[in-house]
Amino acid sequence: MILSGFSALLASLLYLYVSFLLWQKIQPQTLQPLRKKILSLATLAVIFHAVALSATLLHGAQIQFGFGNGLSLIAWLGSSILLITNINKQTETLGIFIFPLAALTTLLPFGLHEMHPLPYQLGSHVLISVSAYSIMGLATAQAILYSIQERRFRKKQLSTLLNALPPLQTMEKTLVQLIIIGFVFLSFALLSGVFFIEDMFAQHLIHKTFFAIVAWLVYATFLIGHFQRGWRGQKAAKYAIWAYIFLILSYIGTELILYRLTQ
Repeated sequence: MILSGFSALLASLLYLYVSFLLWQKIQPQTLQPLRKKILSLATLAVIFHAVALSATLLHGAQIQFGFGNGLSLIAWLGSSILLITNINKQTETLGIFIFPLAALTTLLPFGLHEMHPLPYQLGSHVLISVSAYSIMGLATAQAILYSIQERRFRKKQLSTLLNALPPLQTMEKTLVQLIIIGFVFLSFALLSGVFFIEDMFAQHLIHKTFFAIVAWLVYATFLIGHFQRGWRGQKAAKYAIWAYIFLILSYIGTELILYRLTQ
């Protein structure tokens, strides 16, 4: 427990320092190259984050799942995917939005102790679902930034921060990549969920399943339209945002129904 706590603290401090370096990088007066240093330190932060997260997430033959390590997992996935996208394009500037949140959520599992032990089969389904939600959440954030950047670019009203973001073409490619990765996770989440459904109505899963399938169809429509008809720009951003709204409804709608039933 001491090792995991130390790893979480170290990861949080590294995320904050990388965020500071990124802020320095986007300032016009900054001349020294910081990219290599930023990526190296961010990679270390992700590694220490993984060590801390595994200690709170895995316990014997069960997966301990709770609000704290759920948010920590989302932040870790976001940071890891951001680093992966840097293999073939320079997208590290997007970390200025992701790494500060990761710095906070890395420590959450040690402050929020309420955990729900799940067997590995069900726990794996939950982890895949959370991964799909988090990746698509990143894609939605990317779509919003891309939409704002594209509109401001047309009007020639880019601010210092927006001007420091990757070029529009890179932003679009990153958006599509995130949606493809999230689409794979969402597909696995829907398929794996079939094994845990006994009575969709009795388990109050009809709303969750309906909106999740609608979201899946919207994402599928966008990917087909993008690769076959060249959909991009504001149209691509709108599809990504609307699909995620349906995905959120699949979760919130079910939670509201279950809350009313318990009253």
